[in-house]
Amino acid sequence: MSDEPPRLSAEAVALLLEVLDLEEPFLNGAVAEMSPGPVGMLRAGGLLVPHGHETVSASLADHDDAPVTLIRSEKAGGFAYFSPSGGLVAVPAARLARHRVEITNTLAAIGADLALPSARTPRPLIDGLLWEMGDARLGKRPARVQTWFARRMWQAAVRAQVAAALQARPYPRDVIILCTSRAARLRGVSLPGTILVPIRDVLAAEDGLAVSGEILDARMRGVAVAAASGPLDLTPDGTRLRIHGGEPIVFRSDDHIEAIRKLVDAFHAGRRVPIRELTDHGTLHRHFGGVKWKLLKPYITSVKGAWGFDL
Repeated sequence: MSDEPPRLSAEAVALLLEVLDLEEPFLNGAVAEMSPGPVGMLRAGGLLVPHGHETVSASLADHDDAPVTLIRSEKAGGFAYFSPSGGLVAVPAARLARHRVEITNTLAAIGADLALPSARTPRPLIDGLLWEMGDARLGKRPARVQTWFARRMWQAAVRAQVAAALQARPYPRDVIILCTSRAARLRGVSLPGTILVPIRDVLAAEDGLAVSGEILDARMRGVAVAAASGPLDLTPDGTRLRIHGGEPIVFRSDDHIEAIRKLVDAFHAGRRVPIRELTDHGTLHRHFGGVKWKLLKPYITSVKGAWGFDL
């Protein structure tokens, strides 16, 4: 893997994090067929690598989802199965290919912006579940912060193992544990001596795996972690918006931040905002761009030229 961060999309990032939260971080060929673009990006970035093949498949000839056992067939040129209605049926190799998450490259991408010691590589503390990434530099803090990475922290059995690892390797200050799980799965979950942080909440960009040191520092200082008072939860700096507690929508442009603040303030005040007060582009689609507007459009409507959240 090169020193440059892998080129990804928001869909590729979401797929990788979902795979990481599975009991086994493997992706089968049938799922990969449904997401060829994201899977291609993850493979090109060295984040997904081949890991054998499936030994069973759903029937391709009998119009049902019953699993069938596969055999090697010279006639079929690979794997196949026997169908009562179709005889010997070849199964495309791509459908059977399995991939696993390449954890070393994945952790390197996650920690790329955390100024981790370059001489150290992530150390596994619990095989396949917990890794020590090292001491991260967060914001302007004078001291580095010990940072770990964990899968499936919502599962009680995993937390028990992590607690044992903390006892075996105690630290004078809280350890940050970056978690693959969604915030909703970690709600109400805690572990003494740690700060559990869903990775999705602290990414520098939705189309990359790098965790933002500044956002993570703000999270530790308590910024934007208070419970939402209503359907809209906008961070004090205006950079992250949650709608109905969903995944955060990230804003970086000053123009975007100014517009979203006006819309949120107007929602709380029970009014709408004329388009001319939000943008010079004439439409919010042009102002926010296609990707952001796709996320916002279901919740924002126009009434006589004035725009606002309709929740």
